[in-house]
Amino acid sequence: MAIKVVQNVDRISPTVSTAATSNPIALKAGYIRVSTGLTAVYVETGSNPIVSVNSFYLPPYNSEVLKERIAKQKIAGITTGTSTVITFAQNAGNPFIIGDYVTIEGAEPSGINTVHQEITSTTDSSITIAANTSSVVGVITVTNSTVSRSVKVAALADGAATNVSITEIVQLVSE
Repeated sequence: MAIKVVQNVDRISPTVSTAATSNPIALKAGYIRVSTGLTAVYVETGSNPIVSVNSFYLPPYNSEVLKERIAKQKIAGITTGTSTVITFAQNAGNPFIIGDYVTIEGAEPSGINTVHQEITSTTDSSITIAANTSSVVGVITVTNSTVSRSVKVAALADGAATNVSITEIVQLVSE
C-alpha cells in the first residue's frame, strides 16, 4: 500500500509532564499520520484536544493513522463584525456543526482569512464563527475561497522527551 502526503504539520516535542499541541490542521483528507521515535506517546486529536495517560497509546518507533471527520465548503459570502458569518451558495449544504473549528483560506483581503475559529451557530446555508473581523475594511472577495474544518493533535510522552511527526495523508491502494 502506498500513501500520498497531503500536508506536513510542524513536529511537536512533548515531555513526560508537559503535553505539546500541534498547529491547527485545515483538513483536506482527514487521515492524520502520527509517528514517534524512541519514546512512546499518548495522543488525542480534535478541536482543542486534551491528552492524558488514558489517551490513545502509540508505542516507540511506531506510526498510526487516525481518522478525522472532514468538512469543507466553498464560500459564497462573508459578513464581518464582532462575529463573522460565512454563507454558502444556494443548495450547497452545510457540513459543519456547532463546536467545530474552521479555517478560512483564499479570501481577500488577507485579513479576512482566519485560522482555527470556533463555530458558534449554524443554519442550512451559513455558519457563524467567533472571529472578530470588524477591523477588516474594503470589498471582500470570495471567488476561490473555502472554509475547512480544522483540528489539532496533542501528545504526551510516556518516558523521556521525544519528537512526534504529524502528516495528513491519503492512502492509495497499490496496483
